[in-house]
Amino acid sequence: MARSKRPVRPIVATILQLPPEICAIICEEVTVYRRADLLALCRISHLFRDQAQRLIYRNVDLKHCTPQRRRSWCLAVTRNSQLAERVHTLSLGLPSDLSLSSDATKVARALAKCVNLKELSVFDDTEIGMSDRQFTTAHGSIQGWIVNKCPFRLTKCANSYFRNSFLSQLWAAQSDIRVLSIPYCNGPFPCYDDQLPNLVALEVGAAAALPAGRPLERIQLKFPSNRPGFESLSILSQYSLTLTTLHLLWYTISDPGISAMEMFATVARELPALLHFGVAEPEKRDYRLAEDSPLGALQKFTRLETFFFCTRTILLFHVAANDIFLDTPAGAEKFGLAIMDACATVRRAVVGLIADTQPNDRVDCTDPDKTLDVTCTLTRIAGEIQTEGGTHFDFSAVSRLWDP
Repeated sequence: MARSKRPVRPIVATILQLPPEICAIICEEVTVYRRADLLALCRISHLFRDQAQRLIYRNVDLKHCTPQRRRSWCLAVTRNSQLAERVHTLSLGLPSDLSLSSDATKVARALAKCVNLKELSVFDDTEIGMSDRQFTTAHGSIQGWIVNKCPFRLTKCANSYFRNSFLSQLWAAQSDIRVLSIPYCNGPFPCYDDQLPNLVALEVGAAAALPAGRPLERIQLKFPSNRPGFESLSILSQYSLTLTTLHLLWYTISDPGISAMEMFATVARELPALLHFGVAEPEKRDYRLAEDSPLGALQKFTRLETFFFCTRTILLFHVAANDIFLDTPAGAEKFGLAIMDACATVRRAVVGLIADTQPNDRVDCTDPDKTLDVTCTLTRIAGEIQTEGGTHFDFSAVSRLWDP
């Protein structure tokens, strides 16, 4: 008697039986769309939790977090060395009165556990929502011991929390740092000549803080709108053989006696071979001015590839054929096209300005309801120029300071 054959049922793996490689791919895809969903994946299974935590703890942003969230993170990495070892990038906001609480010790213990940390940014909570002019009058924290003896080896570091003079042990130990941001350092440079030997990108608060004799490739400066600050641009010539990128945060471009044209001409004279150049005004003013066009000065750059310009004080540029008003989206595009026409080597330009929401009136900068920030991004592709409008100038998006 012949046996009857039973159909073979395919083995279907449930989500709890997926191999680690598949879990990792799923977590990577979730990160692209909604990072918050990684927390939900942690509750599915141990495998998903391991893969999700690897991504959650790799890049940690605690700049705008509550004190409770900061304490929770510190506790998690202090108790779990595996989580701490996964941290690669950390942005940390700290209160100015941290030294008066036990949180300082918690933060120090947590950082000491992050042995594989490569990129660290530490900010003062009071910096958030405060103008740069107000913040520069504040005193930095003297609690450098929080980071000075940590075992990690950084490649990128940003500090606007600690006083740089209290970080001598940190600078001595971190020989791998390539990018350093100390935006409120107005001089002198806090490191000795033999410290930070691999430094190639630097942000400081004034040209007086730039170190001599270093082959810097990228510089980002905060400049006051006065004649001494402007004249200090000439010291940039010492970096002419290596510098490829210069970004200026200017307060304010249209200071009496200092024009955009004069500033661009000075930079072009000192650094004609720049590849990336940009100027931005971070703060609004209650006035708008007219200036001569800086396009002629831009033509003196011989290799410029990218350029950005964000103004909140210049109303128009005088051009021989036709003035360019900088108070409408159309004005942003017109000036951007003029830049691309003046500099044939530029492949990407970004223009930011204050636009008037009521076209029948001139801009009243004191009334935020009648103005908004607009941008125009121009890209040269195969000889054609493509334009794209926007409503917010994002300095961090155009800055190349943190490039690899």
